[in-house]
Amino acid sequence: MILLPDWLRHFIERRLTVSYVRMICTLVLAVNIIVLAVSFATSTRGKTSFGPFLGADFGAFYVGGKIFNEYSPDRIYDIALHEQVYKEIFPDVPLDSHLAYANAPFFILPFTLLAHLPYAWAYFVWLLISLGLYCLGFLLVWKTLQAMPSAHFSTALLLALSFFPFTVECLAGGQTSAFGFFAFALALTSESRSRLLSGAILALCSYKPTLLLLTIPMLIVSRRYLAFLGFVTGNAVLGLVSLATVGWRGCIAYVNTLLFYGSASVKAESGLRTWKYVDITSFFRLLLGSHTQLRLILTVIVFLIVLPFLVLVWRKASRKFSDESGLVWAVTLTWTLVLNIYLGIYDTTLVVLSTLLLTNFLYSRSGSTNLSPVYKGLLLALYVVPWMTQPLARLSHLQLYTVVLSLLGAYQLLQFSRTSNKPEVSVTEQGAVAT
Repeated sequence: MILLPDWLRHFIERRLTVSYVRMICTLVLAVNIIVLAVSFATSTRGKTSFGPFLGADFGAFYVGGKIFNEYSPDRIYDIALHEQVYKEIFPDVPLDSHLAYANAPFFILPFTLLAHLPYAWAYFVWLLISLGLYCLGFLLVWKTLQAMPSAHFSTALLLALSFFPFTVECLAGGQTSAFGFFAFALALTSESRSRLLSGAILALCSYKPTLLLLTIPMLIVSRRYLAFLGFVTGNAVLGLVSLATVGWRGCIAYVNTLLFYGSASVKAESGLRTWKYVDITSFFRLLLGSHTQLRLILTVIVFLIVLPFLVLVWRKASRKFSDESGLVWAVTLTWTLVLNIYLGIYDTTLVVLSTLLLTNFLYSRSGSTNLSPVYKGLLLALYVVPWMTQPLARLSHLQLYTVVLSLLGAYQLLQFSRTSNKPEVSVTEQGAVAT
């Protein structure tokens, strides 16, 4: 059993009240809304009074749309052209600034429409789209959480909206993680109705293949064969859409782009902002630098330690009942963020889905709404650490957020282990299981 220091336990139990949490979340949201408003108001040639450019990473998607519209669709992965167009739009951008479109070809379609708007307006529309997708995904999952007290809805939503990876990295940073969040939310909430449909929806997450690194093995090992069939079918359709969108040359360029980033993820001098990534590969690259062999050995060791536990969970899940499906998804989503080769802090919005599913499971198993101090401490760390982890990582070369996510993943594996060791209930009590 994990023991917390007395002072931390006292803080969690006595000071971390619902009203206090709501106040902090509201304050965080208010500050970020003000910062965004000032950024729009003071933007000159894309640069804001705070220093960074308006929308930050959104520029890569906007430029991709511009290239599609004004040059040629199959050149959206042309890095030299991308830099040329980017610097035409943002003439004051530093010479060493590099942004490029690196997502799947089909995902460029919404940005081809946004690229017809002036940049600031396009970014504003994307903000609204991201906010809408994120809230809708949250609501879809919340409606399936039978054990979650309805009185906790507003507090949970405030926590999700003020979560650093969403409010700063996704909204202010112009990233696309709200789309992945929504696709996963829709896929896992569709599973009880139709696994074939769930898998087809899951194919949308192929816009960023690293998000599916563990999910696809989970579908196979846990015998979600209809979901896997739906996933394959969905990807076949998206492949045809991609081919129609950018042609063979564009699709080949996309594959080369994936290979480039895959190769860069294991190099010490990759050019990537390693402190912004939370996967285990980036963790050791940041921590150990040029010690390439040692980094690879430690990365492999972590994979070899954790993967057998995940496979065990997935195999047992094929014989478990619907009330544990959420826990299986939670475990898979959390470890996807860690056991990966290239995953930015903005994509950790998925941990919101993971903690919602886990919290609901804990409530359903305990029959009460009293969470353990250890789990509350983990939730506190998940919320607080992202706000400070990037500057700490740059100074200390230690990505603390990866450690916190790993602790959450270990805690989830422990909960599944405790559950699987309990006596099985009868078939009558199991109810029907979706197939």
